[in-house]
Amino acid sequence: MENGTKDLTQGNLLKTLLLFAFPYIVANFLQALYGATDIFVTGHFCKSSTVSAVALSSYLMQTITFLSTGFTVSATILIGNYFGAKKYDDIQKIINTTLYIFTIFSLIMTFLLLFFASDLLSLLKTPPEAIEEAISYTRYCAFGIIFIVFFNLISSILRGVGNSTAPMVFVGISSFLNLILNVILIGYFNLGAVGAALATVISQAVSVTIAILYIKRGNFVFSIKFRHIKYYKEIAMRIFKLGLPLSLQDTIMPISFMVLYTLSNSMGVAESAAYGTITRLNAFLMLPAGSFAMALTVVAAQNMGAQKFDRAYRALGYSISVSFFFGIVFFIWQQVIPESAVSIFSKDTSIIDAGSDFLRSFSYDYLLVPFVFCLHGFLNGLGRTMFSSVNNTIGAFLIRIPAGFYFGTMAGATLFNIGIAAPLTSVITITSAGIYILALKKKNKLFSTMP
Repeated sequence: MENGTKDLTQGNLLKTLLLFAFPYIVANFLQALYGATDIFVTGHFCKSSTVSAVALSSYLMQTITFLSTGFTVSATILIGNYFGAKKYDDIQKIINTTLYIFTIFSLIMTFLLLFFASDLLSLLKTPPEAIEEAISYTRYCAFGIIFIVFFNLISSILRGVGNSTAPMVFVGISSFLNLILNVILIGYFNLGAVGAALATVISQAVSVTIAILYIKRGNFVFSIKFRHIKYYKEIAMRIFKLGLPLSLQDTIMPISFMVLYTLSNSMGVAESAAYGTITRLNAFLMLPAGSFAMALTVVAAQNMGAQKFDRAYRALGYSISVSFFFGIVFFIWQQVIPESAVSIFSKDTSIIDAGSDFLRSFSYDYLLVPFVFCLHGFLNGLGRTMFSSVNNTIGAFLIRIPAGFYFGTMAGATLFNIGIAAPLTSVITITSAGIYILALKKKNKLFSTMP
């Protein structure tokens, strides 16, 4: 179809899934590279306190981004449903309503970060050596929130109509520009955390501008015109019904890791920097599972709209199988030579030792996240976002955090102890999600809802 849009309800399913998921993998890799660039460059040009400041502050920014991600995914699900059902007028209403919602959201988040950055970072027990740079980084990045939010929204719209290639290109441009600017501002001008923040804001502004121009010049079944922003109550209620659970889920997940981040902060600057470094590494190592889960959500949504339920269910099996293969490879790597992974981001031996210690326990999760991500991605595509949210929330607050503090506060505890919490959480969430899906399928209610 024109402009890269694809009808995911037709053709060979495995081939369709792989071709649609591949741009997701590349885009997520580039996005992970984008997020890791700050740590990589500061790790090579700056002291440990700067690395800690950027790692912790970017974690805070990531949480703000995740707060909006659930609603952008809800737009993807609804657009996918209506695209599969050929209801193009409803797609335009969804777009107009989401533009209205996210304009207000961006302004509120910008205000909060500008005026409460110090309080938020203090709650996270940011090391004293890193607090000033962390505050500066957060406040500068606050001006880029509107670009981040609208970029994610435009990408979600395109993916809902089966175009996963254009978002990949946009992310590529942004990542390349971010890398160049980081090297210049940090390596040449020695701006430290402020330079990392400026690089982030500028690159995001450029990428969202290119994305808007792409939509305006294309011949899509929809348009993006800010003068036509309109609030449709019925559409907004559907977006909130689907998006609120996802938004809470996507926010709770990093919050649970940030709570454990405070535990690593109390162990020392090296442990704090190592924990932040591993979060960047995980963005790469978990991207195959995450990418297939995202692609699966759209495939399931379109086939749900087209009433092709068996095709959606089979896509779940394919997604788990392919992403599990990558999980095995990453698990073996981190069990055998974890130092090689951490040293990519930092040459500080104390950070490498602490990070390697963490990976030896955490890496078991690479075998489990293909199931966690794909099961929830499938349910999200079917509009059952509430279960995904509840399941992940229980896992985060009743398992991950208590387990992390239990193991992490033992006598002589290291990051290895904290890492145990992740795979333990995954085992329980996989079990509950599997039981839920099988129970619904047995009662012939798995595909009984339409968002």
